[in-house]
Amino acid sequence: MTLAVAVDAKMQEVTVWTRGVTLAKEARDTATLLAKAGSLEGKYHQFFDNYVDLPDRIGVPVKSYARLSPEPIETFYEYENYRPDIVVLAEETLVKGNDVLKGCKEGCVVVINTKRDINNLIKWLSPKENVSRVKAVAAIDADALGAGVFHTFDGTEGCIDDTKIGAGVGAAMAAAAAKASGIVKLETLLKIAENKKAVQQGWDAVQVVAL
Repeated sequence: MTLAVAVDAKMQEVTVWTRGVTLAKEARDTATLLAKAGSLEGKYHQFFDNYVDLPDRIGVPVKSYARLSPEPIETFYEYENYRPDIVVLAEETLVKGNDVLKGCKEGCVVVINTKRDINNLIKWLSPKENVSRVKAVAAIDADALGAGVFHTFDGTEGCIDDTKIGAGVGAAMAAAAAKASGIVKLETLLKIAENKKAVQQGWDAVQVVAL
């Protein structure tokens, strides 16, 4: 049992998988938006990147995290989410070859940024023994939502973060995760994201498949 499970039993953990440098900003925005929205809704929150994952390596799978709780969070010295409630994949190929469900809690929700049929991706989820814990898998093609919904490349290792939070596809992914899981409300995300159109489109376009 990890410290988080033992001490912060009511805490919800969000793990956003991405690829180093090229998609790091979008993953960070997804986690940040969910955490800040939770804060506006009166929840305690944390959000941070996992630097164990070598985020300065192009294409390497890396993770960003958010934590939300109705009670003060006492877990400060665990720098990874070991028991995620929500898993978000910023890019579809991450579903293959990565144990994205490792440690996931019962009732976990998985959100994938993809243009593929979600049923064709479910079979790649691993570890296989944890698939039974997944309540739903959601798909959002955040890359194809239209003008103004784009990838931002700043704010990565060695770069200055010039783009405001939620300017690109991270806003759509955060909204998709919120709708699929219920962790925060749409109206709260709309208050804090730079690209409100992306938030609304992500909320409207996400497809959720119950398992």
